[in-house]
Amino acid sequence: MTSALDERGSVLVLAAGSGLAESVERSLGPDGRDSADADVETHAASPGGVDERRLAEADVTVVVDGAGLERVRSVERTGSVVAFADDPTGRVATDPLVDAVAATPEALSETVSWLIARGERSAVRSEPTRTPSRVEQLNAGMAELAAVRSVDEAYRAAVAVAEQVFPGYQSVVAVRDGEWVEPVVASSGTPVDDCNRVRVGTGVAGTAVQTGNVSIAPNPNPESRFDTLLTVPVGDDVVFQLAAADGDGEFDGVDRRLAELLASHLEETLDRLAVTETLRAERDRLLALFTNVPDPAIAYDYVDGEPIVRQVNDAFESTFGYESETVLGESIDDYIVPPDAGSEAEDLNEQLRRGENVRREVTRVTADGPRHFILHVIPIHLDASNAAGYAIYTDVTDRREREETLRRQNERLDEFASIVSHDLRNPLSVAEGYVNLARDTGDVDHLDRVADALDRMDELVGDLLSLAREGRSVGETEAVSLADAAREAWSGVDTGNATLTVEGDETLEANRTRLRELFENVFRNSAEHGRDAPDDPLSVRVGPMAADESDEPAGFYVEDDGSGLPDDADRVFESGFTTDESGTGLGLAISEQIAEAHGWTAHALTGERGGARFEFRTA
Repeated sequence: MTSALDERGSVLVLAAGSGLAESVERSLGPDGRDSADADVETHAASPGGVDERRLAEADVTVVVDGAGLERVRSVERTGSVVAFADDPTGRVATDPLVDAVAATPEALSETVSWLIARGERSAVRSEPTRTPSRVEQLNAGMAELAAVRSVDEAYRAAVAVAEQVFPGYQSVVAVRDGEWVEPVVASSGTPVDDCNRVRVGTGVAGTAVQTGNVSIAPNPNPESRFDTLLTVPVGDDVVFQLAAADGDGEFDGVDRRLAELLASHLEETLDRLAVTETLRAERDRLLALFTNVPDPAIAYDYVDGEPIVRQVNDAFESTFGYESETVLGESIDDYIVPPDAGSEAEDLNEQLRRGENVRREVTRVTADGPRHFILHVIPIHLDASNAAGYAIYTDVTDRREREETLRRQNERLDEFASIVSHDLRNPLSVAEGYVNLARDTGDVDHLDRVADALDRMDELVGDLLSLAREGRSVGETEAVSLADAAREAWSGVDTGNATLTVEGDETLEANRTRLRELFENVFRNSAEHGRDAPDDPLSVRVGPMAADESDEPAGFYVEDDGSGLPDDADRVFESGFTTDESGTGLGLAISEQIAEAHGWTAHALTGERGGARFEFRTA
């Protein structure tokens, strides 16, 4: 739609590229405007490339990018600034310096015309004898439309402007509602209730909604006091109408152009309100999701390479133990990233600065200590210059622990399978062989070897069952006397002529049954593997260990004066490891796993007298 500008004005176009500047110039020149009298000037926006006097004196300055905007910001001026931008929500369009926004060349021409006319009107406002033109009145009303904040306000403002621009006519705004076109606002002299609704496709208003065509036509309603209707569609669902009664005169081309211009500005206002409402609804939806998501979440942006917290939800406060006031405006890395995870956090930040989506497992410090999370980061803008977004932390600590438990169980199953397939098969084969031999020979003495093999299998099965129980919770614990537990275990093991010495009588927080089982296996290992012959003397000592620089017990030891540890002593706690063909290789493995179930650690060392020393450290 062309402009009705009659005044001369100075328009300066700032664009980084000359081609774009010339394109905008053409839209504002003689071909793009009704008047060729406007002084339109273009200039590429480059540092120092625009004369400050020219920039300061321009009635309207058109900017298309951030470079032009910053150049305008650098000088004092009295003219208006128009943003020529496709995105009404972009950075240039929403800058406080901008007075108006246009997305098309036609809209730009109309907007520039309005702004120049408004400036001229202000300049002559002090002249009491001058009557403002209809164009000036229309452009003045555009400011009211630009300021509205709701659709109803826009309809009322359009009718109010029409009353000023078309004083001899009545005006009405009608809106499509399903199959009907309903009047919603009318001039002060025409109650809305007196205006008829029509079906879409019927009547003047219904036809305009269906076809999108402007018309000046006789009123088809014979009962109406209005003879002629000027009807202008506004978008797809709204109609603006002017009604002339007998004697008001005929609508002319100027009336039509002014009505179209008013309808155009009303449509732009409605589009702006629709975009604003969409953005508001999206913002509210995101805020609701952010606030109510059960996982800890933060909103962030990057400042000088640091992820700065802008908002946190309630789940974040409860999980990490920080009030929102504490972390807002601060780098999140300073509060929840473990000291040893600096490089991992920097790698993460580099990805986010590049605008990438991130989903990875991380460890973060919570109010309850370090925990494992799946960190899902969603940038709002996928570019490095505006790295902002949301970070959500999903706690997977329990899942990790279950996975670790399952891994250990699978390892034990593998151990069981190995023992069953190898160690149990050997005595079973022996028993089967001697049974067959006894059948063939009738010599029952062979059954003694069968009984030995069965005893061996029973021992293996017992150890396997004990090993299977390991790894589960130790159950209820209590204060247990170290000396009592050791002596009870010693009495339950065939140790031959070996002797036990208990040094001290400290107490441990332990499961009594499992602690006794631990001692039994260590004692049995010393009795069976600590001497070269069963009749050799053997002395075993048990006592508490003090923590470094403290008299508080930090565990206990079992030490013998026997033959010592094997060369590959680091393997003595492995399941199935033994230096004796008659051994199961499970006893020390069971002891270590009982210790781990209590939260202790097991260690094999050479004792003071050259024998084996086993330490179980509780701290």
